[in-house]
Amino acid sequence: MQFSRIVLAVCAALFTQTASAQDRTLKIGTEGAYPPFNSVNSEGTLIGLDIDIGNEICRRMEAKCEWIAADFVGLIPGLQNGLYDMVIASHSITPERTAVVDMVRYYSSDATMIFAKDKLRDDVSPAGMAGAAIGVQSGTTHAAVLDAQYGGATIRNYPTQVEAYADLTSGRIDAVMGDKMALYDYAQGEEGKACCLLSEQAIKDPALGDGVGIILAKDSPLRTEVETALTAIRDDATYDTLTKVYFPFPIW
Repeated sequence: MQFSRIVLAVCAALFTQTASAQDRTLKIGTEGAYPPFNSVNSEGTLIGLDIDIGNEICRRMEAKCEWIAADFVGLIPGLQNGLYDMVIASHSITPERTAVVDMVRYYSSDATMIFAKDKLRDDVSPAGMAGAAIGVQSGTTHAAVLDAQYGGATIRNYPTQVEAYADLTSGRIDAVMGDKMALYDYAQGEEGKACCLLSEQAIKDPALGDGVGIILAKDSPLRTEVETALTAIRDDATYDTLTKVYFPFPIW
């Protein structure tokens, strides 16, 4: 009788552990307007590399992802106010951000500019862009660098990168500054090929940060789990499989 009770207790504990793992949900904030990393398809579903990486991390953590789209500038405050367990939205890792949140690096990319074909410039430095109208997404490290260093240009801020592209294709601005890989993706699309050319020059500035990170609350207990999951994804080549869907070159 005693043995039966022990067996039943062990089975009940295992069942409880399994059920709790299946019931575990992680709320993840993203933007939904930064292709190919995060965007919304015609069916209203969030798609992109940020989403793919996040879903795989959740799978390794035996959790369900609950994705929540919000304005880019509100994502970090939302995390700090407990709206999300983490944020995956292609945030550059900067000292200003790591002072208030934890960040786990998951890819790297240079900054550059994409031009309207008839406005292409060989020099994307502040001196080379003097007199140009440059679009950029508000609240990004790219916007901060333009404001600080490109005083000779006209800077136009947009709520999303997509809106900056729209003004570029219509001729209202000369160029858009951003993450090389996001600009590359746009340049490969139908609209981008018709209107624009991607600069081969990289823009270097310490303010642009050191890679791109998944954001967690300061001292979050999830950090170790996220790092472990991401390491496993890289070690077994899942990372390469996911990224090759979007880019023909390595992004780590």
